[in-house]
Amino acid sequence: MYCGSNKTALQSQRQIAEAMMRLIQEKPYQQITVSELCREAGTSRQTFYSLFTSRENVVVFTLQTRYCTLSVSQPEDHGLRQLCRGYSEYLLANQRLIRLLVENRIDYLLYDSFFEALNGCECFLAAADPCTRRYAASFYAGGVSCVARQYAQENCAASAKELEELLMTLFTGSLFR
Repeated sequence: MYCGSNKTALQSQRQIAEAMMRLIQEKPYQQITVSELCREAGTSRQTFYSLFTSRENVVVFTLQTRYCTLSVSQPEDHGLRQLCRGYSEYLLANQRLIRLLVENRIDYLLYDSFFEALNGCECFLAAADPCTRRYAASFYAGGVSCVARQYAQENCAASAKELEELLMTLFTGSLFR
């Protein structure tokens, strides 16, 4: 995926991502071709492949650009409660997108996006060794993405506070006490 600063390339990236979101609301993801996506975005296939490696990469880009980073002011705010609050707010704010991903059976891309966000965050378990951080990022990304799937399947009925408490309960293991 393109990560440079060229304004034209960045604009084309956004156009392709927006076109994907329009198309995925009209038809199943599996039926969307790169050619159709390029026509919808007003770009060439060459531009598409210079910016993205696949259709999945477009969805990951959308997830990453729509991911709201946790805003914290103190290092101690980077704990489990803040993580659960941040993800519950994210799920609530992106209900429509999450439903589309689940309906199109590409919600596994949520895991990838969450994992990359956690693994790339310097404040996430900063004192842990790199291997432990990766395992923890995988664990939390897996948990949140599975909760997101269930949330979408239950028509996004829970509030942000209910989701936060659910995530806290699951991640602390208090159901097993």
